[in-house]
Amino acid sequence: MARNDGVWSKDHVSALRKICPMVSGEFTTEASAAEVEGYGASKLTVDSAVKYLQLANKLFSQAELYHFCASILELVIPVYKSRKAYGQLAKCHTLLTNIYESILDQESNPIPFIDATYYRVGFYGEKFGKLDRKEYVYREPRDVRLGDIMEKLSHIYESRMDSNHILHIIPDSRQVKAEDLQAGVCYLQITAVDAVMEDEDLGSRRERIFSLSTGSVRARVFDRFLFDTPFTKNGKTQGGLEDQWKRRTVLQTEGSFPALVNRLLVTKSESLEFSPVENAIGMIETRTTALRNELEEPRSSDGDHLPRLQSLQRILQGSVAVQVGFSPIISVL
Repeated sequence: MARNDGVWSKDHVSALRKICPMVSGEFTTEASAAEVEGYGASKLTVDSAVKYLQLANKLFSQAELYHFCASILELVIPVYKSRKAYGQLAKCHTLLTNIYESILDQESNPIPFIDATYYRVGFYGEKFGKLDRKEYVYREPRDVRLGDIMEKLSHIYESRMDSNHILHIIPDSRQVKAEDLQAGVCYLQITAVDAVMEDEDLGSRRERIFSLSTGSVRARVFDRFLFDTPFTKNGKTQGGLEDQWKRRTVLQTEGSFPALVNRLLVTKSESLEFSPVENAIGMIETRTTALRNELEEPRSSDGDHLPRLQSLQRILQGSVAVQVGFSPIISVL
């Protein structure tokens, strides 16, 4: 917590970074500089810090980011202990109980919990100024779909165009080449991306639906994102199974989400390519492993193997297709 003189120590900043990853060591330097330059000392006291932490706890709870709520209360509880404020301590521990129960609910949910949606936005065109040729990852509420953010950004940047410039939305996630860009046209490329889990194998040829659905729930602090793009060597996006390649693009952002801003600059981009054979094998491996886990993993505290019919049906729907030729054939997609 803050000292009486309003100065934050390294320990304070370290604790604050648990709930605000964007906070860095420059925080204390800027605070000291403000005082030296005559802006006055910080007004943050222990009481005001607790007030803001309680507000942050409420907002994180509304966003269902329960791991952050636990970290916030761990900062507040020592203050109440030192003051022997037992009533406030009782409330904090009741809140902690509810928080940990909510975390357990998230972990037991067969459908992956998504606290937000993420989109990569590329800017191409001289009219964008400093944004030209830069990419950002936007963090949006989880109910914002691709069409929603396209409409939103189109409205914002179309109003900034003049008679010599028009705005065009690139409809796919292909790699943008400078020779394909027309003078006088400003391009926006908007692609839905997924946050990368901490222990995720990015080189795995398997589909990501499996790794996300079985990954453990932890405090979601993300600075890497990825998206997969199908392509063929003849230049077409889609082809038969024997021609279908897949490109996996991994983005590294400047800072982590959640952040104090809704977009972060992409500082690094890498890509992997999977051949048609690797792509097909990965799809089969994904479905096979998902089915095995769904059938064998215990669903009750006494160890009984009770498959979840709803999630099992979802896996089967994405795994089996009926093809009719000379006779009915069941094939794995």
